[in-house]
Amino acid sequence: MDEKISNDDKKVLLVKEANGGKVKAVTGMDEKGNIQTTEPTAKNQNSLFAVNTNEAILEAFFKKMVEQAQQPSHTGFFLMTEKMLDKLIKIDLDPHELELHRVNPVEYLEKVQKQNAQQTQGGGDETTQSTFQPMDVSKIDRQELQKYGINAADLEPHLKAMSYGHKSPQMIPLNPELEPGIRVPTKGRVSLEEQADGSLKIIPHYWEEKPNLDAPFHGVLLNEQDKENLRQSLNAGRVIELEPSPGQKIPAFVSLDRLTNKLEALPVENISIPNKIKGADLSEGQQNRLGAGEKVLVEKMVSRTGRFFDGYIQINASDKKFDFSYEGLDRNRYSQENKEVRRQQKENAPEGESEKQKQLFIPKKLLGVELTEKQQEFLKAGQATYIRGMLKDDKGEPFNAWVKPNPEKMKFDFFKWNPDKAKKQGAEVKPAEESKTQVAVNNDGKTNEATKNVKEPLKQGQQKPTESQFMQEARRPAAKKSGIKI
Repeated sequence: MDEKISNDDKKVLLVKEANGGKVKAVTGMDEKGNIQTTEPTAKNQNSLFAVNTNEAILEAFFKKMVEQAQQPSHTGFFLMTEKMLDKLIKIDLDPHELELHRVNPVEYLEKVQKQNAQQTQGGGDETTQSTFQPMDVSKIDRQELQKYGINAADLEPHLKAMSYGHKSPQMIPLNPELEPGIRVPTKGRVSLEEQADGSLKIIPHYWEEKPNLDAPFHGVLLNEQDKENLRQSLNAGRVIELEPSPGQKIPAFVSLDRLTNKLEALPVENISIPNKIKGADLSEGQQNRLGAGEKVLVEKMVSRTGRFFDGYIQINASDKKFDFSYEGLDRNRYSQENKEVRRQQKENAPEGESEKQKQLFIPKKLLGVELTEKQQEFLKAGQATYIRGMLKDDKGEPFNAWVKPNPEKMKFDFFKWNPDKAKKQGAEVKPAEESKTQVAVNNDGKTNEATKNVKEPLKQGQQKPTESQFMQEARRPAAKKSGIKI
């Protein structure tokens, strides 16, 4: 389970003056509510009014603008990231490009009020939602797809997530052209970056065989505790002061991308810690610890189905979300209360709705894997879908399997074949053929002639010891034979 963080990039606000129509950049507002502005130049960018779109100060700003509607001093408002402003400055604030970022104060306030109303309802959205508008994926530069050897069909299932600024939930095949006529097949995740002309640029995040935690990362070396935390939880567990260029210090959260094995950083200034997570209020201490990158226990949160639960949460810089984990927690702590919740839901449900509530909830993430829209649609329809890289293996090694909802038992069943096409269905957990030996050895302790001496967990698809495992076993001294002394 995860939760999106209100972490849209810092926004800057431009205004068009009522007299003359000159575009200025906002630096703040005085005590009387008068807008303070400056020229939108690269030189003045550090002094601009930069906030997250969910901050109350921006709401107050637009309220003041609505109050002045009868005698407006400004007639246009444009909200954009600092990065986008930098690009617009380079093209002299082209009016057509600027218009793409126009925001209506009245519509903005209506949206905020609607979100606030939703948050006050029980079980509503816990984190303050961003007003970020999805990118228009039809504007993806097709030459970019050719450049990185991306098949549009491989990209299509991930476009919705990518339109909101996220990386593709899963890796896709890549075949980038490094030099004219020379391509190197690989795989990775991809994201989108909006350009000044409105087009979308493909950003590849290439897969690496294993994490390189010893190399400098943005000018700093990770300490041993950072490395251990990254191996265990994928998160460094603290704020690290990066130095991407000499003298430039950037405090950031650092995490390991679970799919690509690459380190990712998220500047602290881009994060707004909410005061509530899944219906549970966060104390000032909890907020401070989350802001410091630590793992924090939050009690009595409310799931989407209205059930109570406890969990540890931590900022994940790679996915820009909260990670949820439950190690060592009593998952049955609220069983009686949840039983009462289910009873009340059943009693209060309109006629015909009680059966709908019995439907199995389809998550966005299953056993550590982000599900594509297509996979979620198959599961919601009660059909099987093939999922790679799940982590139900007891030793933490990924496995592949067909997954199908079991509405009668309110759980998911796993198969090594497609149960919708096969006549005979498998047991509760039957991994795909390439993972069969792996799970048998790692989970069930079974062995065969090839694996009986292997002490390390097998990798996905592994059927026999690797050369290093074989040599390690060969060097191990033979056990002394025991017998009856004469």
